[in-house]
Amino acid sequence: MIFRESIIYKKSPRRRNLTTLGIATASAGMILAACGSNSSSSSSTSNSGAPNTTSGTAAAAAFFKGKTITLIAPDNPGGGYDQYARLIAPGLSAALGATVNVENVNGGGTVVGTNQMAAAAPDGLTLGMVNTGGDLASLVEKKLGQNFDLAKLSYVGQPGTSPSVFLTSPRSGITSFSQLLTVKTPIKVVDVRNGTGDMFNRVVLGAFTIPHTFITGFTSTSTLKQGFLAGDGQYLFENLPPMRSMLDSGQAKALLVTFEPTLASLQSSVKGAVTLSNALSSVSLGASQSAAVKEALALGGLTYDLAGPPGIPSARLDLLRQALAKVVAEQSTIAQASKEGVPLNFVDGSTVQSKVVSAVKNAQLIATYVNGS
Repeated sequence: MIFRESIIYKKSPRRRNLTTLGIATASAGMILAACGSNSSSSSSTSNSGAPNTTSGTAAAAAFFKGKTITLIAPDNPGGGYDQYARLIAPGLSAALGATVNVENVNGGGTVVGTNQMAAAAPDGLTLGMVNTGGDLASLVEKKLGQNFDLAKLSYVGQPGTSPSVFLTSPRSGITSFSQLLTVKTPIKVVDVRNGTGDMFNRVVLGAFTIPHTFITGFTSTSTLKQGFLAGDGQYLFENLPPMRSMLDSGQAKALLVTFEPTLASLQSSVKGAVTLSNALSSVSLGASQSAAVKEALALGGLTYDLAGPPGIPSARLDLLRQALAKVVAEQSTIAQASKEGVPLNFVDGSTVQSKVVSAVKNAQLIATYVNGS
């Protein structure tokens, strides 16, 4: 079942006076400002490696002005990809002079929405939030339905990412990850058979040899939470922000977090949980097990990426990258992200591209675990 919902963000008729932070943002602002210049005497090098003239940048700016950009969130409203899409959409609209239409296309654990984005015309007018790490894990396990090459997508950048958390029900009697390492009876783990949470479930539980049984059949984060609260299973591994309400209300306890959250509100939600790096250093694992966990951590950092179809013209991709860099540094975006508990830790598009290429190269390190039943 595909769920669709659209919200449109239009450029305000009044000029917005937004504060920007940092040298990178200032540079992005100057480049965006140069888009209106008639000069063609200067040139720059694009993030994709191709030289761009000032006239090419101006042409790209003129192309976006007044157009409609579809930004696909490959999950339901309120999900993590939806949160990031709606957080950055107003700023992108203002920076590009375009209308940004956020469209929810849920299905296949984000694959349906990303398929739609990747198949669109490579003109810069269709973008999407991408579950890069989870999609790569699905590729390793040869899951059907993924019709795109992750390494060839046009990466605009990563507005932010947040850790995943392994949590348990108070009814389990387990209060720490170290205690979990001693269990003999298989634990029951609710799981969506796709995505980053599923990848962490399989790699971490497998590498640390924790006996487990997966309770599958869930199709989204919301149904996964429902199953957990209903007692279908007493453990769950998922992205932290959507789990925050259960953790803060005492309906769940965090045992492990993939990395330390940057927001104080999220830090309080996982108080007492061990980071995956610390867990790895405190337990003697084999070389292949350690390598798999480290690769899982690398993949976990590749989520909530903003990308477009392969082949977006370099000048347009550069402009999109500069616009995103500007948006995530604006005070209004920072304040809204803090209010919503959505971490901002920006990574530029060219760096994301390099990380994806490296992750694809090393993806087979997790194959033993994600290819299990």
